[in-house]
Amino acid sequence: MQCSFNVVCVTEMWKDFRTKHSSQSATTVSYELYRRVFEEENITFGQPSQDDCEICTAFNRHHSDLTEHPPDCAICAASREHLERAKNARHEYHKTNSGKTYAADMQKIILLPKLTTKQHFFVSRLVVFNETFACLNEGENDIAVLWHEAINGRNAADVAAAYVKCLELSNSPTVTIWADNCCGQNKNWTLFTTMCLCVNQEWGPNEVTIKYLEKGHTYMKADSIHGSIGKKLKKQAEILTFPDFVDLVDSSSKFLKPVVLGTADFYEFSAENRTRKTKNVTLPLLTNICSVTFKKDSRLMFFKTDFSQEDTAVDFLKPKFNVSSSFPSPHTKHRGISSSKRDGILQLLKEVPSTKKKFWLELTTCETSRDLVTNLE
Repeated sequence: MQCSFNVVCVTEMWKDFRTKHSSQSATTVSYELYRRVFEEENITFGQPSQDDCEICTAFNRHHSDLTEHPPDCAICAASREHLERAKNARHEYHKTNSGKTYAADMQKIILLPKLTTKQHFFVSRLVVFNETFACLNEGENDIAVLWHEAINGRNAADVAAAYVKCLELSNSPTVTIWADNCCGQNKNWTLFTTMCLCVNQEWGPNEVTIKYLEKGHTYMKADSIHGSIGKKLKKQAEILTFPDFVDLVDSSSKFLKPVVLGTADFYEFSAENRTRKTKNVTLPLLTNICSVTFKKDSRLMFFKTDFSQEDTAVDFLKPKFNVSSSFPSPHTKHRGISSSKRDGILQLLKEVPSTKKKFWLELTTCETSRDLVTNLE
């Protein structure tokens, strides 16, 4: 199926190329030559592979259960609204925004080292994180923000640090970031507080907007980048250290720039939002938000619950919180992993060169750090 889809894509593109470029040199370009260029550039085509949408799956079951539905069927109405939101979000995603636009997503968990022996499947390995910011502006580089569990975890403040790094590297007064609806990573008050702090720093952009695709319909450019990295991972039999993985990410695409976060890149970010309902202010439900914007010299959050709406402004922060204050204290030491986990990994690497063992021997250990293979933070 994948092969036939590839062939159809390249064939149609070859025909279009010959039609648009009617010069003698273009018409003499054979299909085989055109196809070979794609292979040499490591370009492939495929339909998006993603989890089925839970809402759509539930509706499909409901639809198959009954031959006829009443006009006021709540499930049918909810499905129609869901698909309409997905359509509107996708339409918004393809719009051109001012400044830099990124699609942000965290890659599925990567475990190191990767070995050819089956024993490594039974040892708790190092968890590696890749928060990818795929740039939707033509000709601009994508960013892979990388760290591992011995440096820090993956809670809301840790992911917010990756967003901050993206803003620093964007070098743009206006930044738009597309994300999925994962509350733990991309839609929470800690991240919103951090973005408001960023725009009010002297170095910060003038405006930051985060937009959200509809749950279950979140395929975006970042997923393609993760696919390319995954393909390289499959082809490479062994990846012994984190620096080896960074090199692999770097080689997965000439447009992808890996950036490794250090200890000082993580801050004690926290949620500084006020109580949801007060006498004068009612904050929106996070689940209903499809877009949030933060602007320089303002403590307001400008939000939408539908892309067709105008922005609604709300002062979401605690009254005493100062948006012009400096960032909270940066971390001063690595999170670390348990010594038993590190020793278990070293047992796997008895036969590898000492230069590769050096990375593992120098990892910070901390007996109170939870193993992120089996625990979430």
